[in-house]
Amino acid sequence: MTQFAPKNFDELTQLMADIVGDKTPVNVTAAGTKQKLGNISTAEKTLDISALSGVMDYEPEELIITAHAATPLSEIEGLLAKHGQMLAFEPPHLDGLYQTTSTGTIGGALMANLSGPRRLSAGAARDFLLGFEAVSGRGTAFRSGSKVVKNVTGYDLSKLLCGSFGTMAVLDEITIKTLPAPETVQTVVIANTDFDKVCQAARAAMQTAYEASSAAILPKSAHKLSQTASIALIRVEGVGVSVADRVSHLIKALSVYGHADILDEAQSVEIWRDIKNVSPILSGDSQIWRLSVAPSDSTHVCHAIDEKMQATYFADWAGGMIWVSCDDENAHSILRNIIATIGGGHATLMRRSDELRQTISVFEPLAPALANLNKRVQESFDPFHLLNPGRL
Repeated sequence: MTQFAPKNFDELTQLMADIVGDKTPVNVTAAGTKQKLGNISTAEKTLDISALSGVMDYEPEELIITAHAATPLSEIEGLLAKHGQMLAFEPPHLDGLYQTTSTGTIGGALMANLSGPRRLSAGAARDFLLGFEAVSGRGTAFRSGSKVVKNVTGYDLSKLLCGSFGTMAVLDEITIKTLPAPETVQTVVIANTDFDKVCQAARAAMQTAYEASSAAILPKSAHKLSQTASIALIRVEGVGVSVADRVSHLIKALSVYGHADILDEAQSVEIWRDIKNVSPILSGDSQIWRLSVAPSDSTHVCHAIDEKMQATYFADWAGGMIWVSCDDENAHSILRNIIATIGGGHATLMRRSDELRQTISVFEPLAPALANLNKRVQESFDPFHLLNPGRL
């Protein structure tokens, strides 16, 4: 496979001009950890941007960091941790999901718009990308946004490119908003043999005034805290005194849903890391699906999964995102029929063999009008479909 490997932005710009001139489709990659995510690119040649790596500027007092897109995610997180800061959107490490040696790059996390458990309270990956420099599928270098949070002039292309899977432009320089890491964290655990009750507890917790940052739901098959009960996990972060007070009030408010317990900081960090990285359902090499539904529908969706197939699952985002592991060859039709019947949503195939990815739609099929709009936007950046063709 022919490979293009620019060493800097100038080389990237020149290579893209040549690629556009020759109408050469390319598969854009860096660490390669997201190659199993999304549809399979039909390009026979590769644009490897892994050399575009490294932190360019970090201003802790301004809560911003600028880095090349291929900078390892672990390097960014390690640097921020030394200064008591974090990526608030909590991007998952999918090395366990895809069995890779790398946790991925910051650019890959943004292009896939990957967000972890704190998504409910902090926002998505796209909400923290302040600006970037890139080369479009027209071979044109362009810049959008800036190094300030209050930047409201012009089009917000940062939000447009996040989730585009590299089909519109190749990123290099990116500027991200950071936030102070919490002083401490505790987790309220609500346990009940009645699965419906723990689902209600997760939703109720996010509607209180006690500022929970995350809520997850684990049936008894997906955790080791109890052999008989399902659990709701409610994460509370911040200053120590405030966390203790809010946890106390949450326990009282949620006592009607089941037995309450508390996980300390070390236990909380571990269990939320596992949830972020999809660890509760990663045993074996089964299909992994991610369902996006209304939290109020999650209980019904989970019951329908139990009725129609053999699967293990857990829910994040207070039930709004359900991770499912199964081996059913008809999982795509079963799961999509379930969410369509119950209330709507999206089912995305996150892991399976290349053969299956070629025979079904990895992403939820779009309505014709929305698909047409999506195509028009994509072609405004990449009219010849040269960047990651087929990925979306």
